[in-house]
Amino acid sequence: MNDLLDTHAAEVLEVLSVGIMLADETGAVSYANRAALECLCIEREGLKEINIRGMFRQNAGKKDIMLRTKGKDRITVRLNRIALSGGCSVVVLTDITEIHQLEQELLKMDKLATVGELTSGIAHEIRNPLAGIKTTAQALKGEIPDNDHRVAYISRIIVEIDRLNKLLLNFFDFAKPKDLNVQACDLKRVIEDTVFLMQDSALRNHVQVMEFYPPGQISIRADSDLLQQVLMNVFINAVQAMHSGGRMEVHLADKGSQVEIIVKDTGKGIPENIRNRIFDPFFTTKPKGIGLGLSISYRLVKMHSGNISFATGPRGTTFTITLPKEVAM
Repeated sequence: MNDLLDTHAAEVLEVLSVGIMLADETGAVSYANRAALECLCIEREGLKEINIRGMFRQNAGKKDIMLRTKGKDRITVRLNRIALSGGCSVVVLTDITEIHQLEQELLKMDKLATVGELTSGIAHEIRNPLAGIKTTAQALKGEIPDNDHRVAYISRIIVEIDRLNKLLLNFFDFAKPKDLNVQACDLKRVIEDTVFLMQDSALRNHVQVMEFYPPGQISIRADSDLLQQVLMNVFINAVQAMHSGGRMEVHLADKGSQVEIIVKDTGKGIPENIRNRIFDPFFTTKPKGIGLGLSISYRLVKMHSGNISFATGPRGTTFTITLPKEVAM
């Protein structure tokens, strides 16, 4: 039995999906299986440069690290060090990228819900006296002759109140989005309608809009009005990212049980120091923005059991929206 175990031990280690590294009493790594080499993105010759003492704090047996793969993707790996006889150690490497991403998603959704409750309360407190101010202003306007110069001042007050009310509606959309009205819809038509609505904004910013669709109709079950709101926010964000003009591309792809909407711009990209904040509520780099557009889009996509992500660089930013054809209700 022991001979059989010795014969196949190395073979078993090589087929494991978790990474295994063996280190001597000095911390120098003498062996790593295939999964470990793939996690660390090194060849077997590179093992001589690794010492596990540099990976762990004193007396620590567990650590999570972020690594960049050969494909330039970032993965999160959990390292577990287990002491062996003679001062040697085995280190188990487990790819926990999906778990880490899920934790981040849960934290983000919890944060959005908390901020949403706060926003809703503040918006209600503002809206009630605002309605009283507007009613008083309208009554005052009715008592003043039309040729009185003060009418213009009162009209301006009413216009500004209406603008604030519109702003509050954005707060309510973020705090408590409407329930989904799921129906069969032609996704190509939804995208085309949204592009039409923002064409004027694109023209003013000297942005060329290009659309790419697969042949035939792509039908999904979703709330077309809320999807249009998601797309409008992403489109406007793309157009405003190109201050000196450029090109925005919209691609629709059928992925079997899912659909994929890709929005590309040719702007300067998102600075690295704010990339992890662009879906945060009230975060904006625009002087007149309130920072709710992408936050609302994020929440609405999640309500559709979908995902929204982005990739960015000096040549532009690409947003990818993935939606299931059937929303789980």
